[in-house]
Amino acid sequence: MTRFYIFSFLFLTLAHTLNGQDVKKVLFIGNSYTSVNNLPLMVSNVAGSTGNTLIFDSNAPGGFRFMNHATNAVTLQKISAQGWDYVVLQAQSQETSLSQAQMQQEVFPYAEILCKAVRTANVCAQPMFYMTWGRKYGDQSNCPELPWVCTYEGMDDAIRETYLYMAETNLSELSPVGAVWRSLRTQHPEIELYSSDNSHPSVAGSYAAACAFYTIIYKKDPTLIAWNSTLSDEDANNIKLAAKTVVFDDLEYWDFTVNPASADFTCEINENEVSFTYTGNDFDALLWDFGDMQTATQLNPVHTYNAGGDYTVTLTATRCGKQDVKSDVITINSAVNTDLKEQVNISLYPNPATERIHIQTAQCYRQIFIKVSDFSGRLILEKKVCDVNKFDLDVSALSAGPYVVGMIADGVPCSAEFYKQ
Repeated sequence: MTRFYIFSFLFLTLAHTLNGQDVKKVLFIGNSYTSVNNLPLMVSNVAGSTGNTLIFDSNAPGGFRFMNHATNAVTLQKISAQGWDYVVLQAQSQETSLSQAQMQQEVFPYAEILCKAVRTANVCAQPMFYMTWGRKYGDQSNCPELPWVCTYEGMDDAIRETYLYMAETNLSELSPVGAVWRSLRTQHPEIELYSSDNSHPSVAGSYAAACAFYTIIYKKDPTLIAWNSTLSDEDANNIKLAAKTVVFDDLEYWDFTVNPASADFTCEINENEVSFTYTGNDFDALLWDFGDMQTATQLNPVHTYNAGGDYTVTLTATRCGKQDVKSDVITINSAVNTDLKEQVNISLYPNPATERIHIQTAQCYRQIFIKVSDFSGRLILEKKVCDVNKFDLDVSALSAGPYVVGMIADGVPCSAEFYKQ
């Protein structure tokens, strides 16, 4: 099928960056630092205030450690219950500041077991570690044996390094709640983050955690959050700004994941016909840009060039929401005798679209058959128009993302891509 190419790669990128509605499924595994003030519900309320949706569940018995969760039937059942986007892993508040020797025995092996359980249940599920914080005045119960935990700063430093290590060694993402707390303690000491026990979070402390989680889960600016819980506008806005500075402005720093997408291909040129063979890893979607204003989404497309010259072929592979791109230059002999095929010149706007898109062709056609598909090839809607060169499509019911409009105008095929926001 001949396709009219309109910034295809840009649309795939926009699918991950525009502020359209996102639905995320998240399981929270932890203890009282998760259950106090119902942190999962707080994250859901924060997400809902920005037009996003959080589907969540949790298992957070008081005092539970990673070693408890790794063998807990409820935890393991919930991990396998459905296709989570993220499974949040929160250790007991003191165990991530223990000695290295003790953590090598009692913490790190069980963090690894939980990460493997998450990925075994769903290859695209992502473990996400929940970096907690140092106690307000340090951990006085362990201070005699562990002098570095005698102060907030020392304990917080140890917890931060432990979570960074676990995220890196398990190729996971990290929600840096403790780092947001540290920023707030420095910049806004008037905001009380602790409850009366100087360990668990107050409502403000849990709200700071919720803002950090919203930012790292949705990769969106937390200053756009409209829900302030029971906090004053001033305190809530200062917390959101801290989350933006620490998390949103430095998203890559907290991400230790490896891109599961791997775009690769070979090709065989036979005069002006080129056969492409995909040789990359498993994928969820492919997009081929042949460098001549035409694209395809098949596994192994065969493409005919209408003129000789050098063409940059670009392949974009998508896997688990991430992308990899490979480009290569191929040469079509200019002496090849090619027959230029009739093409349908169309324009499509607005792009991105919200409610409707307007399609106009350079000339009037007796019959135009239209099919709208998503980038996996699934047919979304069909329409037929006659004796027109301008018409509208209602896309208000479509989810946010990229789509392909395929058309046959008086027997001549063409297509264009658009993004629904």
